[in-house]
Amino acid sequence: MRIPITLSLLILSFGPGLGLHAQPTLHRLWARHDQFVLEGDPKPLPSDPSCSFTFKGKHGQVVRGWDVGDPHGPVVLWWQGGPGIEATPESDTDTFVNPKAYRHIEIDQPGTGKSEWIPGWKPEDTVEDAATFLRQRDVTGPVIVCGWSWGSTMALLFAQRHPEWVRGVVVGGIWTNSAAEVRYYMDAAGPRSWAPGLSAAFQAFSNGKGTACDLHKAIREGRGGESLAQAYSKAEIVQCRQGQIPRKPPIEPVADTAGKPVDLATEPNEIIRFAYIESEMMCRGQRGEWALKQRFPKGLAAVPLIVLQGRYDQVCDPEVARRIYRAWPGDRKLFVPLPQGHSQFSGPSNDELNRAGLVLSADQNARLQRANGLHFGSFYLVGAAIDCLVHPEEGH
Repeated sequence: MRIPITLSLLILSFGPGLGLHAQPTLHRLWARHDQFVLEGDPKPLPSDPSCSFTFKGKHGQVVRGWDVGDPHGPVVLWWQGGPGIEATPESDTDTFVNPKAYRHIEIDQPGTGKSEWIPGWKPEDTVEDAATFLRQRDVTGPVIVCGWSWGSTMALLFAQRHPEWVRGVVVGGIWTNSAAEVRYYMDAAGPRSWAPGLSAAFQAFSNGKGTACDLHKAIREGRGGESLAQAYSKAEIVQCRQGQIPRKPPIEPVADTAGKPVDLATEPNEIIRFAYIESEMMCRGQRGEWALKQRFPKGLAAVPLIVLQGRYDQVCDPEVARRIYRAWPGDRKLFVPLPQGHSQFSGPSNDELNRAGLVLSADQNARLQRANGLHFGSFYLVGAAIDCLVHPEEGH
């Protein structure tokens, strides 16, 4: 799964003198978030080709990684959501007020960016590729692991496979890829029914049921062409942003036209690649072929966990986040219910403000956005959670 504000897997490694001494309280976490909202005007941390590296993954395939920022700062390893979106360090660093204080590391998942596609790829192998890149960049554990949406899947999988490396976990918009979650996300009787006409847009491919395997089969065969891939992507964004009034069907029905089967080794269209890769994993979930186990090693009982979850999430079932929270061993954990969906709610649009006779200057609009962040929560919450674990002694 992906999210517009691109929060994904992060892994944070500490330099000398840094450690985790206390689990933050809900009050302290929100206080740190509010401080970031009021102070923050993040400048994307630029990444140039010199920060890009390729290496051989577990199966000998090419994997691209990024290493950006202060080489001596705490290390952040990001994984994009989806799966199906390439690494974008310059946009992912805006969860922090001062991204230059960190070293940001990220790899492209299979079939994205410059990482080669592996048919039937295993998330377990991708976790190992991330560990390989960390070692190649001379990063050592223990580390903080954090992720949003599909990134949460990878973060939790990393913790399961490498508990000895994990010093703290921050996850949100939790997804484990079970058949029940895929039904919740994609079937016509699930949350898509709250957006009139959303599932009907796919009537030609799945009888309006929206099943993952039907849609993946059509995308793989090239039926509907780019229009089907665009509709697949837009449907997800509609569900992510369900803070808006569904006044009309958000997507026009897509015609079932013949097309050329997709070959990810040569397909240049990023929307088609995204729809193919994500729907393929959703289909595996529907069939029960791959899901994250909701069991964790006892060694993680001493590791602090922070769960961030939108209580109106119409992509990732909030109850799954509760189950993960309950399954985590020990009591060093904090559950943070957010007043948002799968992504943050942004409040009235400029068009809505203008229609209401409220024309704002640039400064007034910036103040309104800060107020919305204080009210709904914002992407700064991930950075605040990490900051609370890295600097627990700095109360605000």
